[in-house]
Amino acid sequence: MMTLLVFSFFFYFLGLALFCLISHTMYYCLLLVFNSLICCFISYMYLGFSWYSLLFCLVYVGGVYILFVFVSVYSPNTSIVPYWNLGVVTSLMFISLCFLGGFIFYLSYTNYEASLSLCTSYEGYFYVCMCLMLLFGFFVLSMVMSVKTGYYR
Repeated sequence: MMTLLVFSFFFYFLGLALFCLISHTMYYCLLLVFNSLICCFISYMYLGFSWYSLLFCLVYVGGVYILFVFVSVYSPNTSIVPYWNLGVVTSLMFISLCFLGGFIFYLSYTNYEASLSLCTSYEGYFYVCMCLMLLFGFFVLSMVMSVKTGYYR
């Protein structure tokens, strides 16, 4: 089970590294969906309950779906063939494999049960913090969208 968690971290960081290598907005949206699903799987494996990962997946994939529709409407028709630099890809794979090896070595000596991490006396503070973070995100989004000139207006 620990190796499954390690491989999911590897694919999560690989998806993050792929953001540096692509330039098409559709691929960005697909990578966001891929990373959100992997992040939900990691939270399910680490925390031990599925409601948090399901909620995270629904909110995150719903937001990414809205961004996907928005970008597909306003994005010009460009070539979807990405430019892959083999040296950069090889070096990123080598660095991620080094991190994966270190992560496997680190996790082989730790045994931590985190299924009760969100069900403590500080659960209310956690939810208030999450709601404030969502409000801050909506505030920043409204500030960005209120600009009269720009690409997204």
